Amino acid sequence: MKTKAFIITFVSVFILLSLPAIFGVGYVIDWVPGATVVQKLRGYVVDGLLSHFYLKAGISIVISIVLSMLLYRRQLKAE
Repeated sequence: MKTKAFIITFVSVFILLSLPAIFGVGYVIDWVPGATVVQKLRGYVVDGLLSHFYLKAGISIVISIVLSMLLYRRQLKAE
């Protein structure tokens, strides 16, 4: 199993699973009158990445392991 493929797949899948929460509407900071764009952006990103963290991490790990094993198996057949 390649570590590089595992890490790249894990990060990609985790971010892909976080996108719906990051682009969600109705975050509390929307209604704060003095919130800057940077504060809103930071709130969306942090909340999007941390919401349902364990579920997204578990799914990402399983997909990363499966994909890494498939790539490793494919590499062995090619040799």
